[in-house]
Order: sequence, then C-alpha cells, then structure tokens
Amino acid sequence: MTHAQDEIRVGAVRLPWLKEKKGWLLPWGDVVINPLKAQRLAEELNDKQVAA
Repeated sequence: MTHAQDEIRVGAVRLPWLKEKKGWLLPWGDVVINPLKAQRLAEELNDKQVAA
C-alpha cells in the first residue's frame, strides 16, 4: 500500500478501496475504515488460506 486509498494486498488476499464508502471492502461485504484493522484482517485471511 503506497497511498492511504490504495487497495490492500497480502498474499492472495486483496481488499479493494471503496471511494464512496471511504474504506476497504472485505470478502463478506463489510467495509472497514481503519487501515490498520483492514491490514490485520487481510493478514489473518491470508494465513487461513495458506493453512488450508
């Protein structure tokens, strides 16, 4: 993530930035505004995918 409004990518997980909502879209449809929380959730999702 280079800029604050970039998508977050961790391994195979990609959380796109939604300009209208000013947050990152999670796979189940929720939007997270806090960038640190979005990054942590992306890392957790990636860890689950790697372990599976």
